[in-house]
Amino acid sequence: MSLRTLLFRFYHNGKLLVRYIKPLQPGHKIEFLTQPPATSSGQGRLSAPAGHPIQTYFQNARKLFVNSLLNRVTNSMASDLRRKTIQQLLYKDNSKPFLAFVGVSLASGTGILTKEDEFEGVCWEIRHAVNNMFDKLVQVETLPDVDDVKVDDIQIGKFIAKGTNAVVYEATFRGVEYALKMMFNYSAASNSHAILKAMSKELLPLRKPLRLNEDMLMNSVENLPPHPNVVVMHFAFTDFVPSIPDSSLIYPSALPARLNPTGGYGRNMSLFILMKKYNTDLRNYLRERCAQLSMHERILLFTQLLEGVTHLNMHRTAHRDLKSDNILLDCSEDNTCPQLVITDFGSSYTNKSGLSMQYSSADIELGGNVALMAPEVALATPGLFSFVNYSKSDAWTAGTVAYEIFGHDNPFYQSARNTDYEVNALPQLNTNVPEVMRRLVAKLLENDPSDRPSAELAATVCQLYLWAPKHWLYGATPSHNEIMQWLLTLTTKVLCTGVSYGGHVRRTFVEYQLISTFLKRAEFRLITNALQYIQRVLTPKPLV
Repeated sequence: MSLRTLLFRFYHNGKLLVRYIKPLQPGHKIEFLTQPPATSSGQGRLSAPAGHPIQTYFQNARKLFVNSLLNRVTNSMASDLRRKTIQQLLYKDNSKPFLAFVGVSLASGTGILTKEDEFEGVCWEIRHAVNNMFDKLVQVETLPDVDDVKVDDIQIGKFIAKGTNAVVYEATFRGVEYALKMMFNYSAASNSHAILKAMSKELLPLRKPLRLNEDMLMNSVENLPPHPNVVVMHFAFTDFVPSIPDSSLIYPSALPARLNPTGGYGRNMSLFILMKKYNTDLRNYLRERCAQLSMHERILLFTQLLEGVTHLNMHRTAHRDLKSDNILLDCSEDNTCPQLVITDFGSSYTNKSGLSMQYSSADIELGGNVALMAPEVALATPGLFSFVNYSKSDAWTAGTVAYEIFGHDNPFYQSARNTDYEVNALPQLNTNVPEVMRRLVAKLLENDPSDRPSAELAATVCQLYLWAPKHWLYGATPSHNEIMQWLLTLTTKVLCTGVSYGGHVRRTFVEYQLISTFLKRAEFRLITNALQYIQRVLTPKPLV
């Protein structure tokens, strides 16, 4: 950029800035941007009490910016969707990202944004708008403050399931049905601090912070923010293990000696977690419903699993024990695809610095399920300078679970071994599974993690397969404007339609929720990279 151009832009933008910062002179009239009052004619003017002129400048700039981009949405419902979305984006509390974005543009001296920057800026606004909507839903779903809850405050019902480390019962708390998970405590002393220190990993998704000295302990543990594909864990507490009918038959060795004098090895106190009640786990669901599932439902389940793993990885967490019975399903909506959530974080690894763990001794735990460990984990050897990278290990395990979702036995429970298998020698998925999905699963199971897509890329590929125009997957790469038009259309539908749970919309709740999880992390470069990955790696090449 020449010195003359630089000086001209500095003078021009500086003059505009001074014009809007200086106090209003008599005769000047500026209409402030506020939410229009509801009128029967819908023709009310935008007006508001007087405010600072610089605020008006940014509000009007914001209006022009959002309007110019929403005008790209050209489907039949565009007019109504644009109007509602402008209200969502302009009048809600989401100004900070936009102001920062415009501020960077002004400070750079360019005066206008490049196409790439403009599209990334819109993705920023989309993420912020969808996150605001999601935060409100989380507030509705989260229990109000509860203090000093004990086992006696909860009505324990029927037995649901038992695992290696815990048992789950139906429970009623304040008239609402939940699930109560009681951890098996064989080693931690019977006091809150010792129990929480030993079992803190289980509480990663906890929504209610623990109190007093328990708070101090939890501050050292990475917290996992709420996500539609992570279990809803309301609150946790420690208490004495109660006497429950048939407990001596279901888990006799986990009981304390006071409840099972002849064979109880558990401690007197343990950890209790109140959770949302789910209908079943993925393994039982597939066993009972596999023949009735459509391919669309199977892909929805697989995509939800990848979105859950993506959320974990984004927050520096590796589950390390993914399997179909550690995946729960909410089937409360009849005749629709169930909502999928990841649960049981007792074997997880979390580190704010990243997912590379030092493996200096064979005594260090590598994960829960040896059969479904990624090759780079299963083949790791301990040493002074040895590290295990978990950044793509859960994505590999999700690829093995995909076999079950698409109607096959998991090959790594059968003949395949995660230490010496060949990808090409693994069983082929049925031909009714779309080619893109078959190739994606194969890539997720690559031995070398550098040849494997990340969970985020794989989830984006699935989202594009579900919602993007099909010719994008097999034809020429769409233009940036086409991608942005599609992205804005998805956003307007979610903001203006997906939040309504009445009538026919409720039947597609999981689909809207899945689109929302995609939009919550939408980045323009990620979408274009996923499209290129589909066309370069996953799409069959025509015979020459």
